[in-house]
Amino acid sequence: MKMNSKLLCVLANILTVSSVGVIATVAPNVAKADSKKTAATPAASHTETPNGAGLDAEVPSALMQLPPASKYYSPYAFVVDKKERTLNVWQQTGAGLKKVAAYPADMGRTAGEKKSEGDHKTPEGIYFLQTRLEGPTLDFSLYGQRAFTTDYPNFFDRTEGKGGSGIWLHAVPDKVALTRGSRGCVVVRNDIIAELTQYVRLGRTPILIQTATQMAPVAEVTKTNADLNAWLESWRASWEAKNIDGYISAYSDDFKSMKMNREQWKSFKERLNSQYQQITVRLSRPTILIDRNRAIVRFLQEYTSDMHADFGEKVLYLKKEKDGFRIVGEEWKKETSQVAREEIEATQGAATATANADTGKATHAQAN
Repeated sequence: MKMNSKLLCVLANILTVSSVGVIATVAPNVAKADSKKTAATPAASHTETPNGAGLDAEVPSALMQLPPASKYYSPYAFVVDKKERTLNVWQQTGAGLKKVAAYPADMGRTAGEKKSEGDHKTPEGIYFLQTRLEGPTLDFSLYGQRAFTTDYPNFFDRTEGKGGSGIWLHAVPDKVALTRGSRGCVVVRNDIIAELTQYVRLGRTPILIQTATQMAPVAEVTKTNADLNAWLESWRASWEAKNIDGYISAYSDDFKSMKMNREQWKSFKERLNSQYQQITVRLSRPTILIDRNRAIVRFLQEYTSDMHADFGEKVLYLKKEKDGFRIVGEEWKKETSQVAREEIEATQGAATATANADTGKATHAQAN
């Protein structure tokens, strides 16, 4: 199906809906250390202090965009601060980002960023919780009542030659000090892992681990988010229009995917463009996360041409270069679930409704 230019513009604006609005913070700060007594401390403080000014508030600069009303992606993100020894839960709402919970946490017993197997360091970057482990398959004395695996090493870790595996978010028994130091995992109490479970959507809830959480004013985060959404829309529109030069300009010279480099990828796409008379590309509202000079963008993608059609999830791996972010890798996997189909239709429905409303306003203005 074709979408007119006005609808595409509205869709770009819909994708840009982000974190401007009321920001809530958690108080008080979570203590850095833990003892036997702290095991009985309430899981988290949920006292929220709304900031009416909104734009004067600060949020984690890594959390560019989490789809707020998504049934497919998670509106929650776990943000781990190694220096403060905390795990904070942030939620994207329609009004903006807010911190909904804060917990004490333990890290790798060796300071620094994980580089290799057995270094007992906690990695730093953007990861996603993958599987849930509990019951007889989990050693309670080591991992408590529940654990969530992560996707370490991720694309960037592998590209940089980092090694190791088995980095989890897990619990420990109450008798174990939360200052013991792990073999690289992020560790919380049993009652905390139980509470965190409500925020987990396997494969889609991010856990961002940093030496210290980088905070930024909402206005700054919103601008970067808008720029990235505009960049993504330009990439999509160039692909759909078979504008190969505009499309390939989004890719880094270091790009590699499907055993192809940038020039091979360009030739591959040019060959497909010559075969298809028409291409339509639809995207859902993306999840956008940034860590230092790297970013991960995840969205559902519907591709249709006169000869081929597919539907799945696309993941773009970006690196910030001197002239902006560029794609260094991408992945795609087929998606067949009904919730995924509803997600992309909801994005399109929101764009259509906004376009109709704008048309109505314009007509009314002309009549007046």
